[in-house]
Amino acid sequence: MNLEVKLKALFPNTEIVKLEDITTKIAGISKVRVGKDRTYTDYDEISLNNINKYGVVYIPKNPKEVGPANYAAMRSQILQPGDIVMTQRGKVGKVGLIGNNYKRVIVGNNSMIRIQFPHNRCNETPLFVQAYLQLPYIREYLDNHITCGSKDRKILSAASLSKLPIPMFKEGDGQFTEFLHTRKELSIEAARVEKELQELIELYTKIKDDCVVLGINKCDELQAMNIKDKGVLSKLSRLREDLRKIKAKHS
Repeated sequence: MNLEVKLKALFPNTEIVKLEDITTKIAGISKVRVGKDRTYTDYDEISLNNINKYGVVYIPKNPKEVGPANYAAMRSQILQPGDIVMTQRGKVGKVGLIGNNYKRVIVGNNSMIRIQFPHNRCNETPLFVQAYLQLPYIREYLDNHITCGSKDRKILSAASLSKLPIPMFKEGDGQFTEFLHTRKELSIEAARVEKELQELIELYTKIKDDCVVLGINKCDELQAMNIKDKGVLSKLSRLREDLRKIKAKHS
């Protein structure tokens, strides 16, 4: 796949640049050195397991115990809000964005690549790059084109990643951030609806099997139960029609 050709076709009115053109530094993360002669422990170390399916980097309730470090020596390793972290080993997987609501400073481990941005690109550009890196054709490109190491142990090269073609993104007034947030909420809410519907299906499958027993033991209540069921059926029909309309808006 010629990625630049594909991008020019998708974004005909936008300049195609390299990832390094909109970032300040792309490099592998080195593990924090610890030792008996060091005293600083007020930090958390994250791994790729601390990135959820929405790309949010979180600290678990029971974080990994860290060893004492030298704060002055580790300052450059502290992850900052807006930094992107992603796997350095194997296929491209989770891509996480560092937030700004952690109780302690956080550092990564040596299985990650860190992407940093300039001050004039630290608001929406990281969100755009995070979304871009998770596009299926970008993941495929990275997996197939910019890896080094042995055949069985591929390592994503930070130097090669910096040359990744990407459409130029202009920092805006927050509309892109709000747009992404709404899309994420749509995904979350749709998953909740799916869960509720699945539980409803299981419920009505169960009560459908109760028809024989109810037909004998509660025959005098069947009319009232049928009226109630028809009311629910009407509501489900309206819900299905609403879901069709919602789906049509995104088709």
